[in-house]
Amino acid sequence: MKYLNIQDTDSTLTALLDEVTATQTEVVVTRDGIPVARIVPWQAKQTSTHHYPLRGLPIVIAEDFDESMPELWEALGE
Repeated sequence: MKYLNIQDTDSTLTALLDEVTATQTEVVVTRDGIPVARIVPWQAKQTSTHHYPLRGLPIVIAEDFDESMPELWEALGE
């Protein structure tokens, strides 16, 4: 990790960003020796292009899926 005083950022910001990009390491910006910010390499979010995670999987329907459920009606008090 690299440390940089805030007074030095104006003259070296472009070079610093190039370094962060090239090395993929972070830089801590300090003010009077106290850390105040971090410059970290950009990492693009990995978005899922697969919107239908169940697509292509087999559909299985139980043999008794449409049979009456007397225990359910009893539990519901009907």
